[in-house]
Amino acid sequence: MKDLNFEQPSSVEEILETGVLDNWYLVARDTEVGSKPVGLTRLSRDIVLWRDGDGSLNCVEDFCPHRGAKLSLGKVCNGNVACAYHGVQVNGAGEFAAIPTEPNSPYIGRKVIRRYPVQEHHGAIWVYFAVDELAEPPKLRFPDEFYTGEWSGFVGICRFECNYQLVRDNQVDPIHGSFLHAGTHALSWGRVDGDLDFERTEHGFVVWRKYQQGVNLDRTEIFRYTGSGFWAVTDLPYKDHEGGGTVRLFRYPTPIDRDHTLVYNYRLQKRTGWKRDIWRFMYKNRAAARGDVVLEQDRVALSAIPENARDRETLLQLDIGVSHIRRMYRDEAERQFQTMTADRSIAAE
Repeated sequence: MKDLNFEQPSSVEEILETGVLDNWYLVARDTEVGSKPVGLTRLSRDIVLWRDGDGSLNCVEDFCPHRGAKLSLGKVCNGNVACAYHGVQVNGAGEFAAIPTEPNSPYIGRKVIRRYPVQEHHGAIWVYFAVDELAEPPKLRFPDEFYTGEWSGFVGICRFECNYQLVRDNQVDPIHGSFLHAGTHALSWGRVDGDLDFERTEHGFVVWRKYQQGVNLDRTEIFRYTGSGFWAVTDLPYKDHEGGGTVRLFRYPTPIDRDHTLVYNYRLQKRTGWKRDIWRFMYKNRAAARGDVVLEQDRVALSAIPENARDRETLLQLDIGVSHIRRMYRDEAERQFQTMTADRSIAAE
């Protein structure tokens, strides 16, 4: 079923600009959705999330099927979202649940807007954006560190005023840490040469500095689990007195629209028991704010890059990770566009 307020992308480039589909995306921290509907824009789509009576999450497009008002401006009523304009209620399946002015309307129970699968894990809310709404979403999978119980940490967020592809490229560019972040507390060390190695892995690839490890942003690994997006994983080498040693950074960029991106950062460290509690205290009170300085440097630099920069860029050996992540995304976008084209052909027959 097609969204009433959203046209499917018309080209591979448009898919790349707005965000590849058939993936779970982190859309908000779990504390951001409470007893009231919350409207968000993600992947250039307007969605509304709310919790029903037992706290379960629901997500549909933010569009009242009556007259087009924003459902997010309404309230939760009997587990449904009720439009502020005329009180029409929509349930989590995207169906008319109640029409106060016409309680016996034949439209009640009819599917009228798009629903989005939604889950809650690790302090965050995840929504599945699909080419085909009726397709069964794959299992949402996380890197291994999220399952062992031996890692503890926090999820942070940073908003960038640029397309998500710039953020994505930045995450597989370890060399920039020696320059853009050279004056920071954690990344002022080590060599600045850009001789990198590259290796494909079962779930993506890894890129690292040949002659240096554990000193700066020396290694980044991309995990690509089917339907679960692209995780960028980097070890951030804090000195012991600055937050208790190396922090493993898991970054997940979510497009808002063509010009804005949210970057979610899980900062984890392998500690248990009282050592975990001490590290969490130290990190929150000393290192977290300094880590945000690094993100802010990225935000300022990337937000200043012009839209047409890629048309004029010259990639170097240090961009081997950038080249590969672009290829992975393009392959995905081309596959999705072929599916959309086939669906349009069938619909036109």
